[in-house]
Amino acid sequence: MKFNWKLVYTGFAAAILLTACGTDNTEQQEVQKDEPGQVVDETSGSSTDGSSTETETDTAGEDSEGTAADMSEAVLTESDAQSYSMEVLPGYTLTSEEPGRDSLFAEEEPSAFMRIETQPAEDGSYDYLLENMQEVLKASSNGGEPEELTDIYSDAADKGIENAKAFKVDSETGPVTGVIFEKDEMVVRLTLFDNADEEYKTDFLNMGQTIQ
Repeated sequence: MKFNWKLVYTGFAAAILLTACGTDNTEQQEVQKDEPGQVVDETSGSSTDGSSTETETDTAGEDSEGTAADMSEAVLTESDAQSYSMEVLPGYTLTSEEPGRDSLFAEEEPSAFMRIETQPAEDGSYDYLLENMQEVLKASSNGGEPEELTDIYSDAADKGIENAKAFKVDSETGPVTGVIFEKDEMVVRLTLFDNADEEYKTDFLNMGQTIQ
């Protein structure tokens, strides 16, 4: 039987061609996989260009005492029993407690309130109210010595506030802060009864400095 070399050469050629095609496909896949800037998503099979977009998040600024409401929303309110008016924010109510003493309380938490007392700026009235305020604070803390605060109304001269002094004690229900100052020929004394987190302190002080 005569050996058919032509058939053998044809078989070798076909095998070489198939091998070459397989190599080209593998190399092409590897090139696509390693191409710079391409990231293959193994879960979906899709690819991205490798760039990322960050979503910016707006965060409202807060101070250390909490965020105070915009005083532009406040309404000028006159006292029923004393000769003054003040800006009152929404969510707060000003009411007369007794002659010469008002209460400004938070509607959502009435146990948080600011007592307001005013007297004409006559000789001795400032010193009397200051001394009496310290005694009230001591009584509120069962004899605790009031701590003087130096950062309350310290820069409020542009609002007409002078001779501001403030003291604070801790009571069983929360901190109690006493503030006294002179403004518009009045001596004003504020006593703040706040909750443990002092959530209302900033609003009380902001409204208190509008007394006129």
